[in-house]
Amino acid sequence: MTTISLGCTADEAVHLRMPAVRAYDEARARSWPFLSDVLDGAARSVTEEERAILAATVQALVKYDRLLGFACGAPSSEARFESLLALVRGETNLDGRLSRIESETERLGTEFSMPDWIVDVVRSELGPDALRPALSRMNETAPRVARVNTLATTREACLAALAQEGVQAHETTCAAHGIVLEGRRSLFRTQAFAQGWLESQDEASQLVAELVAPPPKSFTIDACAGAGGKTLGLAALLAGKGKLLALDASESKLEELRRRARRAGASNVEARMVDLREPGDALRDLEGRASRVLVDAPCTGLGAIRRNPEARWRLRPDDLPRLVAAQGALCKVAARLVAPHGRLVYATCSLLPSEGEMAMDFFLSEHPDFGAVTVRDVLGRKKTEAVATRDGKYLCTWRFDGSPDGGDAGMDGFFAGVVRRKAE
Repeated sequence: MTTISLGCTADEAVHLRMPAVRAYDEARARSWPFLSDVLDGAARSVTEEERAILAATVQALVKYDRLLGFACGAPSSEARFESLLALVRGETNLDGRLSRIESETERLGTEFSMPDWIVDVVRSELGPDALRPALSRMNETAPRVARVNTLATTREACLAALAQEGVQAHETTCAAHGIVLEGRRSLFRTQAFAQGWLESQDEASQLVAELVAPPPKSFTIDACAGAGGKTLGLAALLAGKGKLLALDASESKLEELRRRARRAGASNVEARMVDLREPGDALRDLEGRASRVLVDAPCTGLGAIRRNPEARWRLRPDDLPRLVAAQGALCKVAARLVAPHGRLVYATCSLLPSEGEMAMDFFLSEHPDFGAVTVRDVLGRKKTEAVATRDGKYLCTWRFDGSPDGGDAGMDGFFAGVVRRKAE
């Protein structure tokens, strides 16, 4: 039986039973919307100190929805809440009942509370030996990680300022400007955050920005920028110089990016609404100009599912082939923007080879004018030892080969590859 990860004590969860069950009910009734939206509403009924406990409890209820239903045999959220408490306290042992499920897929899907199709996909792509370790890691409680905004301060100064506020934190293992926050104090309610010194960002995501390695004063494009997490990291790496163009199909996300850029003091960021799937002539003025182009492509998000437990219930089997096709199409369009000798960096928060190595290998087979650049060459052997494929070619923070990897250091499961456009 897998270990149940709650993120708080059972007694703490009991204290917030009513708001937790209400939020869980809402998530189920709305067919698993973004859990952050549900938690924003639920948090209004609790104190500042209770918010982290409420979030941990609701996330556990959502994460273990299938297992809890199996444990109690009832559809009600109250019954499933009680089953969660019993499992956390060790009062319920399901090993015997689980062992009687004949289908391995159904048994593991129940034990790890995943849809059967995700179990099948992980087994098919990673192999049977990696299946249980991968499913287990996808259910871990993710650490709270932030990136220090070097446009405003240094990591050392930020850590000292947080300590003065009573927030303990320490440096990340690999990312140059990351910190891991301890305790439960909300990052967003610190003076350091209010001053623009911090952005919430997983360490693996920070490494993707470092892998882009934009040359000083260069023209860099974040082609699938979203709300700008990696865009702001790139702006800091450029030290506010050069030009950074953020593209996305959603104007609301770009407006959030602009707001965050102002708060961070990233004056070299420009945002433009463009749908890379159907760009028309919107990119014609950018073709062949960028020193670096980042394609942080839409994906299944299975490498970051610890932070978004509801995603497992929202995803559908036909999403994977659709997303793989979209990833290839986005890279094809983005490649046109890369200058001779420039680089295209492709990234996903997925542990699946079909959204990682296979996608990059296919791109290279279709684009003879590009050649591979190893992440070891970009970031160095020492830095990539635990976060790259064994040959150093690609960033791969979850490896499941028995050796220490980025997941052991708390990172999400990210993939990234770098290709370089040859001279004309």
